[in-house]
Amino acid sequence: MRKNENTGDSFWALKIIASLLFLIFTINICIPGNKAVNKTEESTNTASQGAENMNFINTQGVKEPERESTTEEKKTEPEQHAEPFASGEFRTPEDVLQFEKEYLAEFASVSPVGTVEEVFFKTSGATDIVNGLSIKNATATKKPDFEALLEEGPVLSVKDKSQPTVLIFHTHTTESYLLSDNGVFYDGFETRSFDAEKNMIRIGDEISRVLTENGIGVIHDENIYDESYNGAYSRSRVTVEKYLEEYPTIEIVLDVHRDAIYYSDTSHCKPTAEIDGKKAAQIMIITGAEEGYITDFPYWEDNLRFALCFQKTAEESFPGLMKPLYFCQRKYNMDTAKCSLLLEIGTDANTLEEALYSAHLTGKILTEIINESMG
Repeated sequence: MRKNENTGDSFWALKIIASLLFLIFTINICIPGNKAVNKTEESTNTASQGAENMNFINTQGVKEPERESTTEEKKTEPEQHAEPFASGEFRTPEDVLQFEKEYLAEFASVSPVGTVEEVFFKTSGATDIVNGLSIKNATATKKPDFEALLEEGPVLSVKDKSQPTVLIFHTHTTESYLLSDNGVFYDGFETRSFDAEKNMIRIGDEISRVLTENGIGVIHDENIYDESYNGAYSRSRVTVEKYLEEYPTIEIVLDVHRDAIYYSDTSHCKPTAEIDGKKAAQIMIITGAEEGYITDFPYWEDNLRFALCFQKTAEESFPGLMKPLYFCQRKYNMDTAKCSLLLEIGTDANTLEEALYSAHLTGKILTEIINESMG
């Protein structure tokens, strides 16, 4: 019996010693593991700092709701903010960059048929310079007191800007742009498109987006009126009148186009300005007058006041963005409202990216005008 008890005691003693050795070995192995934990904490801290930076950016516009602070979520946050535009800034959309790649690939083996001439228009063709604003008076008989009209300001009486305040439409909806700033154009590339991501609807979308971000009610009509070029203005007029009747709070009506300037069949012009280090398509306002065969245009002078206000606000905020204001013997459905304009954003030789940037700035200009009108 004693022999068996000693054998049992030795067995348990050995087992205890083995357990102690295993425990010591485990502790030694786990000590470096603490560094891995620290790396995780460091990663979490870095992600949190990134999130704080993101929140700082967002406070310039719309702040994101509170989110659970997990390392996994924080890692994805920068990607979530890479595509949308933060309020107040413009970033070239990813699809526009992709359009350019596809365009260059399509014409990679094709010889260009013409060149694009980049031109900055400041006072070219201007008949009047009023308080630093360039105006081209193309009427035969009208000689308005531009300075007095500028001083009077636009006829705006916005009470609740969250209600539909701005109507945007496109009589020549399918007008479009080049997709790359490579200085040439190719045979076979059409500067009219039924693709809403590439034509004037896309430009109107950007103006609308900026207005909406700033709490301004906007209606963007996306109907296509120029499947047949003839009669486009008559067709768009029907829609404008319908919206004005349905939403009496609308005060600003914008027909947004792009222009075309050809020096020759092989030389096209792109009016371009550099705004904050980025190329923008220059914008031309067209505002009309009741003169000669243009009749029944009671609001032409009110339109002119609004046009001058727009030109002034743009020049103060984004010097160089505007071409000379074009005052002419035309109506173009601008008789439908007291603050109605036709905007030409660039030409068919500007790029979609440049036009979108100008549309973004247009939204900012309108926001400033509307906010000022409300006091």
